[in-house]
Amino acid sequence: MSMRSSVALALVVAMTVGSAPALVTVAAQAQNNGIISGKADEAKKPYTDYKVQLRDVATSQIVATVPLDPQARFAFNSVALTKKFTVELYNTPQNKIVCTEGPYTLSSTLLSKTDVNINCGGNPAAWWLLAAGGAAAAIALGVRSPSGS
Repeated sequence: MSMRSSVALALVVAMTVGSAPALVTVAAQAQNNGIISGKADEAKKPYTDYKVQLRDVATSQIVATVPLDPQARFAFNSVALTKKFTVELYNTPQNKIVCTEGPYTLSSTLLSKTDVNINCGGNPAAWWLLAAGGAAAAIALGVRSPSGS
């Protein structure tokens, strides 16, 4: 092996070993981030009047902001795992938060939450509570079911 080849080989090995920690860091960062995305049904056209904010629940700080796309969709692609975040629809011309969804927490087993629907008027949990209350009232009043039991 010539001196020139030996030096070239030594440089390749040094560069490869020297960049290995950087590659490991990039891979670790990729594993420590997730995605929160969805649609802002509450937004009205023009969607350019809105942005979506990602707020860290623990610190109350806004950690990211994205505009809505032409279909009122949004995506946060580098969300830290194990932290709680709320998603806020913000009306820029009115300078106010329209509504908030969440909190959401991503983890190593749940790297993405892609079905977030920002819709202030539709709360499925409220409907379930109303239905449960109606059933409890029916039981308390002794209303019989159609089957006669």
